[in-house]
Amino acid sequence: MGAEGQAALRERPGADLLLLEEFDVVQARLGLAGDPGKTAHAAYALEMCDRLCPPRHAEPAAFDWLREFLLRLEPGRASAERLRVFELGLLGRLGLGPALDRCAICGRSDLGEQNARWNPDQGGVQCASCAHRGDILTAQTRRALARLARMSLVDSESVTLDRETNAGCRRAILGLVRAHIVGPLRSLDFIEKMGGGR
Repeated sequence: MGAEGQAALRERPGADLLLLEEFDVVQARLGLAGDPGKTAHAAYALEMCDRLCPPRHAEPAAFDWLREFLLRLEPGRASAERLRVFELGLLGRLGLGPALDRCAICGRSDLGEQNARWNPDQGGVQCASCAHRGDILTAQTRRALARLARMSLVDSESVTLDRETNAGCRRAILGLVRAHIVGPLRSLDFIEKMGGGR
């Protein structure tokens, strides 16, 4: 799983999918196959890229981010913190990153210890004055999301989220992802079954 290489593709008249004529493997990620948690995280990262990146449009920043995620995942362990950083980093690189440290509507940045509303359809966090709907996002979860969004994948390896904060971050990020895709992410079921540090 997770082989990287160079592909030769050919257009087919009237077809949406390109025909794969040749694939030369440059790097095989053999360290992912023997660990169910790492396999689940890799499958999710690949599916996110597939579903969020527009078809037939090169996204070099997203590809480099995915490559680095897989490189760090292969020798290490599957961690929820690295996955959160990957999710937020991918969304940011695709221009879909949410407002986290200020209100997406009025720009207010002095949210402090206040809970806010999370509204992915409106760009992220909303202050009490602007929010008319959306899930409650605790100040702790909001601060964690903002910190994770600024992190590199290297930094993610020295961070630990408690269960409640991770669950809040996960819900918020999945709400944002679902605002940009149609249908379910099948790899999420795989992660739950494997207990892959989600």
